[in-house]
Amino acid sequence: MKLPKNVNKYCPYCRKVTEHKVIIVKTIKARTGLAWGARRAREGKKGRGNKGKYSKRPLTQRKRGIIKTSKGIDIRLECNVCKKQSVWRITGRYKKVELSTAIK
Repeated sequence: MKLPKNVNKYCPYCRKVTEHKVIIVKTIKARTGLAWGARRAREGKKGRGNKGKYSKRPLTQRKRGIIKTSKGIDIRLECNVCKKQSVWRITGRYKKVELSTAIK
């Protein structure tokens, strides 16, 4: 999917239509293993017996056999006037996203 580098959109902070710079946010690293959910998952994976959701693949993958090959993308718009960022909601999953100068 190709996206323009700059778009004209409504800025909720300036309260007018201004030019925005498009930013593709990369995925961030997971938190350290000290978070409560990580500790709970680690406890569930060790030992014997049925540990519920920690012993199986997710239900949707078990039912359909589907493994997703792409991720949803996170696109931000940065206002050129006030320099504040807002989220640009684009639905769908895309394998490759790039910014281009001219889109028709």
